[in-house]
Parts: sequence; structure tokens; C-alpha cells
Amino acid sequence: MKFVYIAIAVVTFFTVVYSQNIITIPAEKTLSVLPTEKTLFTTHNGELYEWSDVKIGAGGFVTGIVIHPQAADIVYARTDAGGLFAWNPVNMSWKQLLRGDNLPEKVSYNIESVGIAPSDPDIVYIATGAYTKQGNQLNPGTLLKSIDRGNTWKVLNLKLPMGGNEPWRWTGERLAVDPNNSNVVYFGSRLNGLWRSSDAGQQWSQVDSVPMGESHPETDKRAGVTYVVFDPSSGTVEGKTQVIYTGISGKGIYRTTDAGTTWQLLTQGPESNLVPQQGVVNTKGELITTFYKEEKDPSGAVWKFNQAGWQDITPEPGKNYSPVAVDSNKPDTIFVVTYPMSPTGIYRSDDGGKNWVTLNNTLDKLPWWPDWSFWTISGGIAISPFHPGELWLTNGIGVWKTEDGYSNQVKWSATVNGIEETVTFDAISTPKGASLITAIADFDGFRHESLDAFPLRSHGGGFSTTTSLAYSSGDPNFIVSVGASHHDLQAMRAGFSRDNGRTWQNFPSIKKGTHPKDLVFGNIAVSATDPQNIVWQPTNSKSPYFTKDGGTTWNKVTFFEQNNLSSNIHTHLWNRQQALAADSTKEGTFYLYHYEKGLLLRTDNGGETWQIVNQTLPKGVWDGANVKSVPAMAGEVWLSFKDKGLYRSSNFGQDFIKLPMVEEAQALGFGKSAANSSDSTVFIQGKVNGNSGVFRSTDLGKSWVQIADYPKGYFGKVRVVAGDMNVFGRVFLGTGGNGFIYGQIDNQS
Repeated sequence: MKFVYIAIAVVTFFTVVYSQNIITIPAEKTLSVLPTEKTLFTTHNGELYEWSDVKIGAGGFVTGIVIHPQAADIVYARTDAGGLFAWNPVNMSWKQLLRGDNLPEKVSYNIESVGIAPSDPDIVYIATGAYTKQGNQLNPGTLLKSIDRGNTWKVLNLKLPMGGNEPWRWTGERLAVDPNNSNVVYFGSRLNGLWRSSDAGQQWSQVDSVPMGESHPETDKRAGVTYVVFDPSSGTVEGKTQVIYTGISGKGIYRTTDAGTTWQLLTQGPESNLVPQQGVVNTKGELITTFYKEEKDPSGAVWKFNQAGWQDITPEPGKNYSPVAVDSNKPDTIFVVTYPMSPTGIYRSDDGGKNWVTLNNTLDKLPWWPDWSFWTISGGIAISPFHPGELWLTNGIGVWKTEDGYSNQVKWSATVNGIEETVTFDAISTPKGASLITAIADFDGFRHESLDAFPLRSHGGGFSTTTSLAYSSGDPNFIVSVGASHHDLQAMRAGFSRDNGRTWQNFPSIKKGTHPKDLVFGNIAVSATDPQNIVWQPTNSKSPYFTKDGGTTWNKVTFFEQNNLSSNIHTHLWNRQQALAADSTKEGTFYLYHYEKGLLLRTDNGGETWQIVNQTLPKGVWDGANVKSVPAMAGEVWLSFKDKGLYRSSNFGQDFIKLPMVEEAQALGFGKSAANSSDSTVFIQGKVNGNSGVFRSTDLGKSWVQIADYPKGYFGKVRVVAGDMNVFGRVFLGTGGNGFIYGQIDNQS
């Protein structure tokens, strides 16, 4: 596998829209192809597959950003679900640094912290791990080190619980390397206190004189030791930096003045019940640190500590603060941001915190990004030591960059090409229509007019999670979709499109206020011959419903109650399960997989009555099973069961065979048939004949061709597979935090 950079000029035109404290610059409604990093894979039959991101544009929480103080343009962005990214100033894009081909083992994409070595630009450390606990069990994370800027990684032997997707993931940095001695590394943990290595990460010991930290009334997830920062100007003791600061939740700020031998609490300053968020030390040796109190009592603060002691330099009372940065070339220039952030919550001081200005912001955001893109959770802020006025800011939707940091009117540009951080739920490709229509968490999904340009709009334009899509085989322009805000289930966006996903309208039951309260999220399917006939399998283990009038009225399927059978089909919003499909040809025929009993159910009259047609399927696959009907083949239904394999029926689910070569099928999809073949192309991600990767079959599973090992470097489990119905060999893969990836045959190779 190798990486190829393709740089294409981008031309964008702008208009300006004004509002208080913020100006939004929406892009002209034209698509611009973006510079794209691709990976290549050669199949055993000599085909060259090219793998790329489907361009969406971030869409997730970028929790922190770190700029190297001594080497120009080394910038790292960490995310809570999508990995670690490095900035490429040549093509103005980000590169994923966690890949299947550069890691000694699979690790979490949830990044707890990143630490750079100021004295060596090639060294970088990261801490990874999503949650400190699984159930009642502690869940150790992974600490990694690279000595070549993230091109390769080594796993270190410190295994502590990490919370890269927990509350307090925006604090930090927890990892810090001594600027005068790159062998000295500190890590501030959530549950186990402060740890130190004196041999470049090989061996670690706990710093016993620093407390663990206190819990917080808003969450049972602990912040612990939230940051470690060195004062490079303080001098050295035995080759190690003398002064180091660390923030401890509910305990305050601790300092050492003897290179870590002893530590003392800094008293007569901020209240101890605050949670230290982030800390920086300027070139004058002053610590500037931010604090969070509570959401209900946002009495956070910004404090400065120097030889005179503590000084409260909070810009405005009644707010919580987190991101903070100082200018290495102007030590009295400080930036702080509230948590959560808003257009009135970004401040700059040019006199060490005595006076503050509130920045006026102009937003050059992606076309589909919502209006609240600057009203969201805040991550990090950083100032370039090499480019005056260059300021980076991260938040709940991505990365922003400005060249106007010294001005009071700041233009922020979305700088996210290469960062894809959406969680996927579904995707379809319609014959003679859109090659790709997607469903994702938080931001609904898109009809992708181009795979290599950011979309202009989402389906609904709001804050919605879409979990399922389906089209009517007899009329591919008719598409159904289900979704809602997972923060407010009454905010439904579920309905249909008559124009291949260009425009949408909610089901009449939602508009009329008669929609069943159980009918939310889950899976949906529409009859091959009658777009008015729709079956909806909701989540939360509720019974399915059907409609024959296009969603004006919904009828509950009573089969489960009548047969004393649980309705455990789709258990939870976040358990990605495709348990429902319509036959691609036969009128009114739908299939349902019942994971608890390993049953396949079928209706032949549009959902009115159901029967158990097979009782031999694998049981217990409650997260990740897929029921798919093969296009243009009546009665041909396939099911994938992750590590329990792939099953096929050619008689409407009555009998199944397990495909012998397929040991695992994490996800399943169908695409356009090969030339001179009437059989749809089958795609899976899984394991075939002992090899793991992405596979293609043009003879309905009799033989397989591996088309990727780690597509675009992605090593996680694929949640969605959809073949392109218009381009042979092209396939779309939906990930659990890196959006969609697509692979296609390079016909020019």
C-alpha cells in the first residue's frame, strides 16, 4: 500500500450575511474538488484498487490541537472518535496518522492526549482509549510513541484507563515532554494520578505526592490529572526542567521547582472545587490556566500565576473557560475561549490579562455546516510561533484557522480537508440515480453529487441522526429515511423523497401529530412495487409497524405478541443493526431477522401477517447483522453475521446455505454486475480463506477477490457496505468514526 497526493485547485465565491457578533460567509452553491490522499491495493488478478475518503468534512469533536514550538508547520489535531491527524501545509489538508499499516496492533481511534517533544520535532506520543470502564471493569488504554512524526508507532508498556470519548476529553494536554530533556515524559491520568518516565517512555512510575483528583457532581466520569506543562525558562536540575505545573480536578494546581522531586499545592488562588481545564506557560515563566465549575453554575475562571502569586484575570464572570493559548513571540498576548463556546466567548488580551477584547468573528464554514457551528463544545486553541497572527481553534464540528489573530475582526475558515469524523449508519446507491446517498449520526446524511467535494447540503439541514435508508426497486427515485435528534426524539426527520434524495418531506403521521411514539430510529424498507407500502422496524426492541398509505397511518405488527415472542430485533439506536429488507422484486414481501431466536420472518402481504420461514440462522447477533435482498432477483436474500459468517437463500428465506469460504462478514452490500454477467456484485468486509479485508464476488459468492486489506488505512470494523449500482467494482464503506471510504478500479493503471 502507498499514499498518493492529488492536488487540484479550489475556487470558491462568497457572499456575506451579517448577524450580531458573527458574520457567516456561505459558499457559492457549486462543488469544488479537493486535494485527496489515496491508497492503492493490487488484487491477485492484477487490478489496481484506489481508495479515498468520501468528502464530507469533519463533523465530529476535534478535542485538541498542538503546534510544535521549534519546527514550522508541525500541527497535530486529536479527535474523540476519528484518530490523530497531522497537517500538510503543501496541499492544505490533514493526514490520518493511525493506520493499519503503521501500527503494531489495533488501538482505539479515541485520542485522550497528544504530546510533542519540543527539542525533537520527530517525537510524538499519544494516549488512546475510549472509556475508562466497560461495565464495572476497568478498561486499559494504550500509550504509543513515534520517532518519525507518526509514520510508524511503538506501543509503550503503560496501560491505564483512558477516556478519549468521555467528559473532560477537551482538557489537557495530559501528555508532556520535557523541553530540555526528551527522555522525561509525564502523563496525567483520569483514575491513577500523575505518571513519569525518565527513559523516553520505556518505564513508568507514579508520582505519589500528586493527588488523584476528585469527582464532579455533573458526571461519574473523572477528570483526574487534566494537564501537565513545563516552564522552559526556569532552568534545569541535572538536565531536567526545574518548574512543572499540573492541574488536578477538585484539588487545584500543583508545582514542582526541583524537576519533579517534590510537589506543592499552589495556595491562595482559585477555588479548589474548580476543574482545571488547560494550562500554558509563556516565555516570561507565567502560568495561565482555565477552570470549569458547573453547567448550572458557570462560575469558571482564568488565573495567572507568577512570582507575585495568583492573579484572577477572568475576562467575564459567569462563564466556564477551557481553551487557552499564549503567543511565544508576544508573551502578554493571551487567547481564551469559553466552554461551551459561542461567538461572544473568544477573548484576547494583549497586556497579560489586565484587559480583554471580545473577538468579532467572520465564519467561512462548509456549505452544509449548521448555523450553530460556533455555538458548540470547545476543544483547543493554539498560536503558530512562525506565522504571526495564525491561530487554530477546534470545536464540536471541526478545525478552524485564521490569519487575523491580532485583529479584533477575525475571519475563521473551516480547515478540515482530510479529517472525516462522522459515525455512519447506512448508505444506498440507486440505479441510474445517485451513486451514493448516506445516513450518519448527528448530521443526517447527504446525497453526494461528487465523492471528492464537500456536500452543499444535508438531507434535512438540521441536527438529526439518520439510521436507515431504502429505495423502491420499481421506482429508485422513491427513497424512505428514518431519523430524529437523539437529544430530542420528538424532533423527527423521517419520511420520503420522490426525486432521488434531492428533497425530502416527513411522513404525514408526523405532520399530523398522530405518529406512534414507539416508531423512531431503527430500520425501514419499502415495497419493490408499491411506494405506499412501507415497513418500519423501530429501535428499543419495539414491534415493527407497516403502512399502505405512505405513512399517513401506521399499523403495529402484532405477530410477536400473538406468538409469545419478544420483539428483540433492533435493541438500541447506537447498535447498528440492519434487520429488515424488502424483496427486490416481489410485491409486498419483506424479511426480518430476530436475533434472540435466530429466526427469519417474512410477510407476503405488505406487513399485515408474518410467518417464521427459517429457524436455523445464528442467534445472538444483536449489533451488526445485515439483511439484504439481491437486486433484480426474486427471493434472493442474504444475511451477514459478523464472525458467524455469511448466509444465502434463493427461495425467499425458506432455506439457507452458509458460504463456505467466508469466515467473517462484518458488513454486506451489492453493486452493479460485471460486464457479461447478470449477477449483482457482492461486497463484504470480513475474512475469506484466512485473509482479512474487503472482498468482491461477481459469481454470487462462489469465488472472491480481495480488494483491500486496510482501505485508506482504516483498521476498524466497517459498519456499512454498499456497492455502486452504476459503476462496476466501486464500493462504499461506512466506518464508526471516519465517515465513508470508497474504493474503485483504477482503469488508467
